Formats: sequence, structure tokens, C-alpha cells
Amino acid sequence: SDKIRFGALGFTEVALEGGITWGTVPFPLLEMHPGNETYSYQDDAFNLMNYYEFISDKYVSVATTHHFNGLFFNRVPLFRKLKWREVVSGKGVIGSLSASNKALLPDAEFPTNLTKPYYEASAGIENIMEFFRIDVVWRLAYLNHPDIAKWGIRGKFYLKF
Repeated sequence: SDKIRFGALGFTEVALEGGITWGTVPFPLLEMHPGNETYSYQDDAFNLMNYYEFISDKYVSVATTHHFNGLFFNRVPLFRKLKWREVVSGKGVIGSLSASNKALLPDAEFPTNLTKPYYEASAGIENIMEFFRIDVVWRLAYLNHPDIAKWGIRGKFYLKF
């Protein structure tokens, strides 16, 4: 992970993660990509992915968040007084599941193998009352899965010292 500063344009936080499981193992030991079915925004999970929706034995994921630090809102007088800040983010994961591990799954339909990348994007406002963030999140892949949300509103409480 790293934080890249762009001066007056804000800064970007990037996190890259990858993993591989060698051999044949029971499915609970495989990578179950972290989903989030709550209304809270989670930095380390995919906010519109259901719990246990995807599983892999080889994967690469990336999460990036850009904080504009008021680049746009500071030009609007009311927003300048509120000290709100703009934020955008994107998350994605791609992985695969070997045939030997797929044969050990209890149900061939669930969880799903990542045959193409899963990704989602969000745009939001942070620094609301100095400790709250609200985002609108869009799911951009696997839109035909049952019981999924294609978009959602998520909130997050945080403390910065």
C-alpha cells in the first residue's frame, strides 16, 4: 500500500494484494473475498459484494481512493464553510479456482469462481461534522447475480488525529 500526494489536487491511497493457495484444500481455507452486506462503508471489503459470493485460490486485488481535499467544494461558499471534502474510490479483484479445489466445493453454484474481474466504484463526501463520510457505491460487474445490489449508499464514522 502507498499514499501518493498530488499537491493541490489531493492524494491517492493505493493498496494492492495478491495470494495463491497451492495444492488442494477444503473450501474454508481458500480466499473468500470480503463482502459487505451492511450499510457501513468498509475500506478493506467490497461494499456491494455479498458475503461468500466469490472464492479463489489465486487472486490479485486493488483498492484505490483519491481524496480531493476540497478541490471543488472550496469554490462554493457554503461548502467552504462546512469544510466538506470530495472523495472517489475504486476496488477490483480478479482470481481463479483450480479444478481440484472446485471439485471439493459442497455446491457447484455457490460461491462463484471469478471468471472475469469484479469491480466497483464510489463517490462521496467526507469530513461531514469532521467524523462522518457518506458514499454512493456502484457495482460494475456480475450484475446478473441473484440478490445483489447494483448501487447503494454507505456511511462511515472515523477519527483523524
